[in-house]
Amino acid sequence: MVKTPIMGNNFTIGYLGPPGTFSEQAALIVKNDQKRTDISLIPFPSIEDVFAAAAGGQADLAVVPLENSNEGAVNITMDNLIFGSNLFIRRQIALPIAQCLMTRPGMVHTDIIYSHSQSLAQCRQYLRKYYPGALLIPVSSNAEAARLISQGNGNEAAIGPKPAAELYGLHIKAENIQDHGGNVTTFAALSAGDADEPLPGGRTTIAFSTENEPGSLYKVLNIFSLWDINLTKILSRPMKGKPGEYAFYVDLEDYEAKDLQDALTMIGRKTDFYNYLGSYPKP
Repeated sequence: MVKTPIMGNNFTIGYLGPPGTFSEQAALIVKNDQKRTDISLIPFPSIEDVFAAAAGGQADLAVVPLENSNEGAVNITMDNLIFGSNLFIRRQIALPIAQCLMTRPGMVHTDIIYSHSQSLAQCRQYLRKYYPGALLIPVSSNAEAARLISQGNGNEAAIGPKPAAELYGLHIKAENIQDHGGNVTTFAALSAGDADEPLPGGRTTIAFSTENEPGSLYKVLNIFSLWDINLTKILSRPMKGKPGEYAFYVDLEDYEAKDLQDALTMIGRKTDFYNYLGSYPKP
């Protein structure tokens, strides 16, 4: 069960909308795992809005896409996490992603295709093969793409999950059009409140930056080796307003909780920027 603050009589989970997104599917998984019945899902128009809702008290929990197994990190989520959203990761959800091409019923020719940029990227080879001349238009979510073409009158199509086609009355022209099998997106469930202590047998995520000089990153990473802590992921994002400098997003596993706490204390002392992002069960 996700640890989250209870705000008011109704527990709310914010996600990237409108209804019909993969984010909604992940939010439903979180909802179904909660041991309470008074839960509402609230769609928001952008990932930034989902973060803001959880940080500002409009949602108890935020569910956001973190990383796709084929296309990599969702940068806007990473940046919000790293640079001070004041939210902590409470859980991660690994969701298999099956992309569909959908149109209005009766539509034969397609020359404009809408979807979220991640979904368009996941179907790059399919689109190059079957729709080489189509105009690809990224929008805020794949369900928003479905909603837009359901209200249009041109030769548009959308890429997204099957529930979006059903919700907006669209015809599915092709299923499983993603370029690679095993297409999985990891979502993070986030909330405000106090950070959880390092969880034995779980995963802990931090972010930090180092001085821009030779050996600085090595000195920090060597701390994990000294405490026999397994570093399973490291990603970099540009430090805002500091060209050529980067923050590092790091996942840690297979540790003794006290050893990790000691290591993190030292890392906090030896880095220019440090942010503890949460400890939670491995998905």
